[in-house]
Amino acid sequence: MRPKSINRREEKRSAVRSVVLNTLFQLTTVAALLCLRTMGPPGWLSGLMLFLAIADVITIPFTFAALWQRVREIEKGELDEARKY
Repeated sequence: MRPKSINRREEKRSAVRSVVLNTLFQLTTVAALLCLRTMGPPGWLSGLMLFLAIADVITIPFTFAALWQRVREIEKGELDEARKY
């Protein structure tokens, strides 16, 4: 029985859509944290919000690096090879 072939274009589109939605969610979270920070919370909470916002922004480039790797895997046909087993 031959395994079903994978639509590479659809797989790439799905991967890109996932990363774009994730990035938008992260940027929305950063904006919310920075907005809440301007409302004058106690010093330690303000610092925590800033730290969380910075940590969230730092992860965005790594998300795109993972997307680049995923697209390369799709182009090489690694999913087709994995489905054989």
